[in-house]
Amino acid sequence: MDQKRIGAFIAQCRREKNLTQMQLAELLDITNQAVSKWENGRGMPDVSLLQPLCDILEISLNELFSGEHISTEEYKGKAEENISKLFKEKQIASLKPVKYLFSMCANATFLIVAIELVVGVVGYFFNKIMLEVMLWNISVWLLLFVISISKLTYDKKKLKTLKHSGACVEAEITKLIPASWVKIGNYNTGRVICKYCHEGKDYNAVSNYYVLTPFLRIEDLCANVYVEKNNPAKYSIELFQTD
Repeated sequence: MDQKRIGAFIAQCRREKNLTQMQLAELLDITNQAVSKWENGRGMPDVSLLQPLCDILEISLNELFSGEHISTEEYKGKAEENISKLFKEKQIASLKPVKYLFSMCANATFLIVAIELVVGVVGYFFNKIMLEVMLWNISVWLLLFVISISKLTYDKKKLKTLKHSGACVEAEITKLIPASWVKIGNYNTGRVICKYCHEGKDYNAVSNYYVLTPFLRIEDLCANVYVEKNNPAKYSIELFQTD
């Protein structure tokens, strides 16, 4: 569901009824902060409040989830579309988010830096050159740590931005590209290629590197692709996997 679209529609319908946020909140026996949160797209009404909210605003649940008034001719199609979206969101919610390889690298390098620092300090009492060697090693690992953290931070910020201001589009994972050069225990690493359609045009998206638990089928993976509304070639992929 597009929370920002739904929130804007709630605000529109509230104004059409000449209600303030406070008045709507009182009718629903909630705080006006909750109403404000909905209208700003930062949250959704609790399930128990959906029908009472629709009754007050004199709209249907289908219209609420669509974020617009629906004509009789459009009603059935919109209902099927909303049911499909709700099913997909529920399906994805039951899946397990897949970890970035860069997150694993950052954790591993930080642990190695800590171990080498302890070894260097202890070794200094037996051989003074030991600390110098360890410090050189630490410098290399710290560089890798900074690179991993920078990449992870950039990717997460990009995903967060597109989640907030972009659009989530239907995506099909068409190919898995394993990274045979990296294997962590029983875990493999790899990227996926997703195919998605935006405004009638097909696009391909390649994900970042993820740490994948062993699985047998590509169907065990699911992806959300977020794109810029005015530039659908700019995207970010959120990958999920069955337990």
